[in-house]
Amino acid sequence: MNPLQQLYLQAIIKHQEQEKVKQEEQVQKQSNEILKQQQLLSLMSYSPNNLIEKKAWSLIDIQNRVTQYFQQQVLRKQVVTIKNCIEYHLPYFLNVLGNLIIHGLDQIQGETEQIVLLKTQFIAQPTKITMSSSLFQTLSLLLRSQLVQYDKGTPYLSKFLIFRDDFCDIFFNTLYQYSISSNQQVSQQLSFNQLNSMIKKVPEDVWGTFIFKMLSQQQQKLNKDQFLVQFNQYTVNMNNFFKKSNLIFDVVENTVKQTAQMHNDSIFQEYLLIMGSFKATTQDFLRKATSVYFEENNDEIDLNEFNIRTQKIHKQMNCSILYILPMLLQIESHMIDMIQQDRYNENTQVKNSSNYYLKMIEKLKNKCVYNGEEECNCKKCQCIRRNRNSAKESQRKKREALEKIGPLQDAYEELQKKVKVIENENETLRQLLTEVFKHPTVSQLSPEFIEPLTKVIQDTDPVQHSSSYEC
Repeated sequence: MNPLQQLYLQAIIKHQEQEKVKQEEQVQKQSNEILKQQQLLSLMSYSPNNLIEKKAWSLIDIQNRVTQYFQQQVLRKQVVTIKNCIEYHLPYFLNVLGNLIIHGLDQIQGETEQIVLLKTQFIAQPTKITMSSSLFQTLSLLLRSQLVQYDKGTPYLSKFLIFRDDFCDIFFNTLYQYSISSNQQVSQQLSFNQLNSMIKKVPEDVWGTFIFKMLSQQQQKLNKDQFLVQFNQYTVNMNNFFKKSNLIFDVVENTVKQTAQMHNDSIFQEYLLIMGSFKATTQDFLRKATSVYFEENNDEIDLNEFNIRTQKIHKQMNCSILYILPMLLQIESHMIDMIQQDRYNENTQVKNSSNYYLKMIEKLKNKCVYNGEEECNCKKCQCIRRNRNSAKESQRKKREALEKIGPLQDAYEELQKKVKVIENENETLRQLLTEVFKHPTVSQLSPEFIEPLTKVIQDTDPVQHSSSYEC
């Protein structure tokens, strides 16, 4: 078991022990806050003259009735046909959700004035629409089941990130806020304004806040053990997302087969960068994050510290790996919006480069984020570990061989030095003899002596150089 595995195991054990205590404290804290708000509302709404009056439906009551209607449609597998009632510019998926909720309001019987008032408010200010957990889950299921008829873009929502069964809970549990109705009912609500902010990334730190809430599970502080456990789960979720079929991959695949192409190159490129960054840097990020987030005397951090240190890590690593989930939500939303625009320009021919992106995505899909770490036992990681072990064994044998030939290498180098000295001496002697035979006195000597000697010198000189080169 490597150090990182031991760290995970210790974190999980400690996290389980602390989780129960922290949840109890959180529940107690929330209960106290809710009780205070209820008491305040009670004092504000109390009127001795109106003790006996008809009880109006609360927002959660209306949401429950809308939820029941859509649940029946899902069970019966009946297609819900909606029309656009919202003129306010929203991302496409929010526009569909808003029109679905307004359609659901039209199906409720009773409390007509209250329903009309709520519907008018939603049409005029759709960003104020909120959804309970059950309503959001039901609408997500309705869209995943492709039981909504709106326009040609609606089928793409069946694989939209926020509506997927493995991510809709994550988004709701991270983004919900408590709401108290006029009759003192408390509920968890997900608002259109929050989702719209995630797409527009306004304010700038909205993604950092989202990730902090996800990792801390809506607590005020994030400790090291909780970070390790939740980041590991986050990694598993994102790894599964890239392995399975998803919206962008399907659009790339379908675009390859079409004759009239949609120009989505910028989004395809961004998706490839996100996917490649996640596959390549996740484990490096985890090692760096544990040291940067949680220094020696710092066991837990708050939201402000988390955002500052996240920017520091992302800058050092030249990536934004922690923001992958909101980034994917944003580019999928832009993808669907672009598809809606391209519907009106189907006759415009553009260069088809989708086949390139399809091949690159397929290649990256086969790359495991754990990159051979012991935490994963997939075939890819097993192969990487075998290759690493083989390389280590090869290096070991090489080191052993070098150790054995070390003395021979030293002797060879010493011999090379001696050969060099002899070559220098031979060259000096050759030059000296040449100068001697140029002297007039020596040149008058018998040709029988000079010519054979000169020939011997000339003939042996190349041989010596050739022999030296071979050594």
